[in-house]
Amino acid sequence: MSLVVPPDLLGAALEWLRGLDGVRPERAGELLSDLRGRYPEVRMRLLWQREAATGEYHYDLLFPSPEGSVSLAFAPDRVIPWPLRGGQRSGEQLVLRVNGVDMTMERAVSVLDVLWEDTGLARRLMNAALVEEALATRHTDLSADRLQKAMDAFRRARGLMTPQATLRWMAERGLNHARLEEVVASEAAVAELRREVVDGRVEDFFAAHGEEFDRLRVVRLRYADPDRAAAVAARLRVGAVPPDEMEKDTDPVALAAEEMLAGVATCRMEANGRGDLVALFGAPAVDARAGQVLGPAGLPDGGFCVVRVLAVEPAVLDEVTRRLVEGRIFDDWLAEQRRHAHVEWFWGSRARTDELTTDLRA
Repeated sequence: MSLVVPPDLLGAALEWLRGLDGVRPERAGELLSDLRGRYPEVRMRLLWQREAATGEYHYDLLFPSPEGSVSLAFAPDRVIPWPLRGGQRSGEQLVLRVNGVDMTMERAVSVLDVLWEDTGLARRLMNAALVEEALATRHTDLSADRLQKAMDAFRRARGLMTPQATLRWMAERGLNHARLEEVVASEAAVAELRREVVDGRVEDFFAAHGEEFDRLRVVRLRYADPDRAAAVAARLRVGAVPPDEMEKDTDPVALAAEEMLAGVATCRMEANGRGDLVALFGAPAVDARAGQVLGPAGLPDGGFCVVRVLAVEPAVLDEVTRRLVEGRIFDDWLAEQRRHAHVEWFWGSRARTDELTTDLRA
């Protein structure tokens, strides 16, 4: 679908941009709803940046379409023209200074080598950018009443039940009230986007993938020694020990107590979603049933985990499961967006960034 431009749009948009002189981004975002209301058939996205030297804000109005984008900007004659705004002062490259030693952004990023080994952080960064892109072209303005309800829910979720607790929480994070409202409005907008993505899809998704939301009751043993973990997994597996020792060695509760008393393992009895176990143990957990042994599997902290499944509770579409299904649908939507996203990395070698991008699109 090509970008259709109403005859008077560019003139009206330019006049609107002129009116943003001296306006802060949060107010500019509010004003954009007026322009969108006049041209509801046109997708619009407002971009802004702050000039560190003067504190001035520069705005670009973007009109995206599948075939490309049109960008419109206006810069008053007293500010730096937009083509020069890519030039950065040295201070803008600093993250912190410790005992007189400057930590630049480039140096800080180079310390994050974990990004190349664990794609989780890179995926979160990319997801955040994709969500921001999706929100930028939607009408997400909150009325005062809706913002207050969102603020109340935000505070309840974090246990901020008194004004004093809220003020302490804000002070710890360097937030003023205006910035807190921005954070709350952003969360509310993301929640609305998620509702749009999952609307009408939960029941069909659960019908097709219900087993993935089963609850498995397990005995979980954690070891520091991989050899001990492997030996215990072997003892727990049916047929791994002589018949005369079978009952003793395959009783997971008795074995857990034995290992704990010996001081070589910690133990928990817990209920896990099947998806959590699949993330840890991979394919063997996909159809794990009562009596099955999973592991050992390495843990992020360097330990090793062995699990014996005690029982499987088939999933039902209650409120808890519904939230899990909605999360999966939204995650799948993000994965689809990543597969088609144009990604540019501004640090790291080409080989590393290409490999990481490929992993993120898988």
